[in-house]
Amino acid sequence: MLIPITTLKKDREVSLDSNPFAPVLRRLLDDKSRKIANGFLMLKANYRAHGRKITASNLAKAAGYPNYGTGNEQYGSFAHKVCELLGVEPTQRRDGTPIWTLAICDASEETDKHGHFQWVLKKDVADALEQIGIVKPTPTEDVLDDLREKDKELSVLTEKTRDAVIKSRIGQSIFRERLVNHWEGCSVTGYTNTDLLIASHIKPWRDCSPSEALTMTNGLLLLPNIDLAFDRGFISFAENGEIIYSPQFKDDDARALGISPSMQLRWCYPQHNEFLEYHRINVLRTDD
Repeated sequence: MLIPITTLKKDREVSLDSNPFAPVLRRLLDDKSRKIANGFLMLKANYRAHGRKITASNLAKAAGYPNYGTGNEQYGSFAHKVCELLGVEPTQRRDGTPIWTLAICDASEETDKHGHFQWVLKKDVADALEQIGIVKPTPTEDVLDDLREKDKELSVLTEKTRDAVIKSRIGQSIFRERLVNHWEGCSVTGYTNTDLLIASHIKPWRDCSPSEALTMTNGLLLLPNIDLAFDRGFISFAENGEIIYSPQFKDDDARALGISPSMQLRWCYPQHNEFLEYHRINVLRTDD
């Protein structure tokens, strides 16, 4: 008999020693049916989406389904299978029928720019995907979360240094000034209107020590389209500065963003390489 998923959450500390979704997803990996394989494609697309939020249309696109209705239905079917293995039942509609997708997602309070409803992947599910190696960990982008996680480390700094490190997270103050002086334009294209360029850390701010957060060679000055792809791990740069595409960075995406395989950093010093290596290993998306 199924029990409500909310009951499972309340009893989790007593009855479960680890994330309950991990063994379930691991078990489903052994199911070679096309429906389950497509479920994992949608699950990974949900994980990779900005803020872990995705519409039914993009779910359908990820699995090759013809329309959002089919995508939504099949995502619910995958979640139903997860519930069966967990022995749980999600929130129900007024008529008593369960909304299976709510076992793995929450309903976003925000629509996308087109007004479409979005599913938000539950943190436990995202953690389980990372834990069993289905996806390469990709932190969500949230300035406040980054600052909260660094609170203890920042609290021991002088007020001046703490202020500089915090401002470096949003591309302001001394860090940006150092990058502008160093690059004098976009690090890739040479475009010189620095008002339109973004000061971006190579090793993500959340992973930096205070000194690394302010180090000039841990930064690139990039046009917004290139910064977006770099920050989210769709591209990186080799030791010689040549651009590297993630397997997830499709040709259509590259063309839409005006990014080409011939691009490279205008120069690359040995001091850049330790940070670029970190980006290639820890940020560049490697799973297709």
